[in-house]
Amino acid sequence: MPQPNCPKCSRDYVKRVSRVGFKERLLSIIYVYPFRCQLCRYRFRVMQWRVCYVRVEEDRREYDRMPISFPVSFAGDKIDGKGSVADISMNGCSIQSNTGLTEGSITRMALQISNQSPPVNVEAAVVRTVRKDHIGIEFLRFEQKDRERLQLFIRGLLLSQNG
Repeated sequence: MPQPNCPKCSRDYVKRVSRVGFKERLLSIIYVYPFRCQLCRYRFRVMQWRVCYVRVEEDRREYDRMPISFPVSFAGDKIDGKGSVADISMNGCSIQSNTGLTEGSITRMALQISNQSPPVNVEAAVVRTVRKDHIGIEFLRFEQKDRERLQLFIRGLLLSQNG
């Protein structure tokens, strides 16, 4: 069964995601499953007749993370730091840094995705996990132009990964 296209942006970079709530569990009986666009973040449902998905507990992410390496700087309450992005998606990233960020803290970020252009600025991000020198970040707020630049960058990563 081919992957569906996103009804909002017409791209084919979608991922089957976990069912949420009783309604989605009930709909899956008749082969209607939830998907999330990896670029525009739109969540939608599609009927896939006679397709059964095996539940995988380990990966609950709704966005695929792509391995990458580029510089990042961040600033928050009484803390500034630099590091390197280890993987990224439209929803967040994992960074390597020795700066002591704590879970739950809010930070601003500058993602230097290219040497030829200014960084993608994330106005607000929350630290979700901290392990040694790896920090899991969820993006909360962008300006529209920065979101679009990140979408183009992610699309390029997805194309190179699938092509």
